[in-house]
Amino acid sequence: MWWLLACHTVEKLPGDDAIATCGDPVLTPQLGYSTSDREAADADSASFGASPEPYHLRYAWSGNPSTDATILWRTDDDTLASQVQYWKEGGEVRTVAGGSFTFNTGGGRVHEVPLCDLAPATTYTYRAGGEGHWSAEYSFTTAPAAGTEVPVVIAVAGDARDNQATWAALLDQIETFAPDFLVFSGDAVDFGSNMDEWDAFLDAGVGFMESHAMIMVHGNHEFYAQNYFGLVAQPGDEKTFSLDYGPLHLAVLDDSTSSDDRATQAEWLDADLGATTQTWKVVSHHMPAYSSCTTHGSDTELQELWSPVEEAHGVQLDIVGHNHNYERSVPLRGGVEVAPGEGTVYVVAAGAGADPYDNDMANAFTAVAAVTEHFALLTIDGGQMEVVVRDLAGNEIDRFTLSP
Repeated sequence: MWWLLACHTVEKLPGDDAIATCGDPVLTPQLGYSTSDREAADADSASFGASPEPYHLRYAWSGNPSTDATILWRTDDDTLASQVQYWKEGGEVRTVAGGSFTFNTGGGRVHEVPLCDLAPATTYTYRAGGEGHWSAEYSFTTAPAAGTEVPVVIAVAGDARDNQATWAALLDQIETFAPDFLVFSGDAVDFGSNMDEWDAFLDAGVGFMESHAMIMVHGNHEFYAQNYFGLVAQPGDEKTFSLDYGPLHLAVLDDSTSSDDRATQAEWLDADLGATTQTWKVVSHHMPAYSSCTTHGSDTELQELWSPVEEAHGVQLDIVGHNHNYERSVPLRGGVEVAPGEGTVYVVAAGAGADPYDNDMANAFTAVAAVTEHFALLTIDGGQMEVVVRDLAGNEIDRFTLSP
């Protein structure tokens, strides 16, 4: 999101009707962009405009997913009330205030309310808005604590671009498999500054995003637009960060940038992966280091800068978008095929609606390829990760397993 949010302990005592804040939003625009009409948390705000009903309600993570959550939604420009009520079964209702802003480019007011001091692996019910204009009730379940060896299901899809109907159909398929969260591998829209396209992307997510966190990878079509950063709530600078979910460590990188910044991120990734003790390590970004796609192919700079770091730290899976098809590599180390478990498998999952690109299987590192709309499901259960890839009709197009 456009502001940085800090959490501190908030306790609502029995009979205490005061509205708490989970740290005051610091409205700090990123990347030199600015916003207008920014409003920090106002516990007494009951200001509503002509269309105050919350829409595009989303559950997200801007901190530790086992103890923190962020609720986002949109309203008309004039609605300033930014409150969330939440509770767990049999527990007390707590009310928390957040903040909001409008884009310079228009598109309504965005509201964000952080929740903290949540219990890991716990289901909460919530509603957003303000007195007299609450949303419907939804629920989310916090992540298991880092290091907890429990089954985890992660969905991956990417590159919707200007075909949000396919993205909506994929989400319908994905939801039937009850994923814990979803990673979107970049290029949600065709033009990152076009709010109409973001509206369509978020419209497609209605019924899913209210209860499932979605990790967004910054793609080259996001263009570092204020719309992108204003509509997501993620850790750190929202484009290069990591988080833990049970036994999984997920690192997210931004490759739509300069060579110097890519090199800086390689140093960050080396430190990040070196510090984790998680069993499973997955890296996601947008452009593939290895691909036989006839449109873009491989990014050799990423092979030189990021792949050696991932392989040295035992990353089992690198999963990206950009090349509009599905592709899986053999296990690789230094660009050479190695035995399963001895290298990193590189996967392109970019079939969420963008026009498909051909794949000619021209490289020895390419094990499987399919030119079709698709999504991937990563299931971690004990000593293996099973990856199943399905097309828009739910048909299986690939299945493989990885070991720690």
